[in-house]
Amino acid sequence: MFAVRTRLALCLALASAMTLSPSAQPRPILWGDDVPAGWTGKWTSDLLSVPERTKWTRTSSTLQLHEWIAAFKLRTEFLHVETMFRSPLGKAAPVMILANPRVTTPAEAKASGKPIVFLLGNIHPPEAEAAEAMVMLARDLGAGSRQAILDKVIVMIAPIYNVDGTDTFVTQDGGYGSETPHIQGVRENSQGLDLNRDGVKLTTVEGNGLYRTLNAWDPLLLLDGHLMDRVSHGYANTYGTTTVPASAPGPRDYMSHTLFPAVRDAVRQQFGLEVFTHALATPDTWPPKAWSHDRAAWTVDAKFIVNDYGLRNRFAIITETPGQPTFERRIYAQYAYLAALLDYVAAHGAEMQAVAKQADDDTIAAVTTKAESGTLTNFLDGEYRSAGTIELLHYKTNEPMYKPGTSLMSTKPGTASGPPDKVMVDDLTLPVGTRTATMPRAYVLPPSLAPIVAKLRAHNIRVTTLEAPAQVTGQQFSISRMHAVRRSGYDMTTLDGAFSDVMTMAFPAGSFLVDMAQPMANAAFYYLEPQSRDGLVGWGVLDETLAALGARERPVVYPIFKARRLP
Repeated sequence: MFAVRTRLALCLALASAMTLSPSAQPRPILWGDDVPAGWTGKWTSDLLSVPERTKWTRTSSTLQLHEWIAAFKLRTEFLHVETMFRSPLGKAAPVMILANPRVTTPAEAKASGKPIVFLLGNIHPPEAEAAEAMVMLARDLGAGSRQAILDKVIVMIAPIYNVDGTDTFVTQDGGYGSETPHIQGVRENSQGLDLNRDGVKLTTVEGNGLYRTLNAWDPLLLLDGHLMDRVSHGYANTYGTTTVPASAPGPRDYMSHTLFPAVRDAVRQQFGLEVFTHALATPDTWPPKAWSHDRAAWTVDAKFIVNDYGLRNRFAIITETPGQPTFERRIYAQYAYLAALLDYVAAHGAEMQAVAKQADDDTIAAVTTKAESGTLTNFLDGEYRSAGTIELLHYKTNEPMYKPGTSLMSTKPGTASGPPDKVMVDDLTLPVGTRTATMPRAYVLPPSLAPIVAKLRAHNIRVTTLEAPAQVTGQQFSISRMHAVRRSGYDMTTLDGAFSDVMTMAFPAGSFLVDMAQPMANAAFYYLEPQSRDGLVGWGVLDETLAALGARERPVVYPIFKARRLP
């Protein structure tokens, strides 16, 4: 396990109003709605973000983002822009790729040896502060005081992922706790789907477009920015990482014990903000008794893009700002975390690359040395347990109130303001595996499951085709019952049954082979296992296939075979 670092070594250019010199004193902590005066710097009107132009009352449309990028191209030599996809309504979703020297292809990026960081905004358009912070950060990277980062890191920024939802403007109803922005997009895409529940099933145009980009560029780290509702903790921003127990432990441990403490300290020192784990406290007593991922709807499911990305042996972060501060404060909080994070990657990118490579190597080695003996296992499910007692910053009260003389929801004066209380709570954020299954040397799928194979390949899982018939020794799963279980607002397909003893099955030419000696083995296991918490079975991707076999009426055999040895 890596030692906890308490301070970042890297300081960038002094021109930024938010960057400390080596001799500068730490900033005083800012609470409530406070931000430093002039924190955005001075820019010509063509490079101002929409919130800056509108005194923090509006957020960007997709067209305005394209207009801003067009202006930005005239001011920087470090930018390349790609279209990740065209939405169901035909709108282009741009990703800015910033590097010095500029890179225009994944091959150039790989040849540079630099780590790639991918920043994703507006997966939920009413949560636009991260997207706006990313535009401002791109400006500072390409034409401002943070250009030195691009010497060491390639930064990919997709400020507006849900382009259709972003452009479905509605008058803000105060549901997130703050009075601004006054007009914003809607949470779902144009098909009414939540794009942050598409990590496994990949049924949306947007999800497939994003994953094509991730597959091609292979970012070392992905960050997805969000907003919470009104909350009572005292943190300007919160962060979490992959908590799917099936994911490789090395990157998860590095995030929790090395990167997060260091970036937290840097945000405090450089920006005057307190940030902490993405969770919520128990509301029933004062002081609260526990600090829980579950209460913040951050579950061990892989459906979330960040959780799913961790199954690739890569680093992933979700950030969530509290809902009640002003829009400017929320953007500042997201900017602060993004900037401190990039500083960290610039200083420790080689170390992080080594952790990810070790996870890849360990994953492959475990398959090649243990799978044939049937001794290699991984987790199907998990839960959060106590990581110990921690000190938490928390307000006793946080009361909504209409702003006098208006119909805008605000916060009652005297609540959720100033320094919060310090309370001791049980930290219920430790992911622990609860059910296991054996990982095979390979999975074998019949030719009829070509659509499932396409899904696996969309996830960057390597699949080959058998050129001749083969006899394969391994295990098959006998389904005794197929039914639905309601969880987190979704009907998840559930299979009861058991694996048989080792047996031999005949597969025709044209069958598909997933050799598990690959970095994506943990993901392949999680998606294909019949009793995984929310794999392809859970999300109904195999429902038609299983129903055609008669699984709703009688016991049948699961059509994906677990091979002990390669055919």
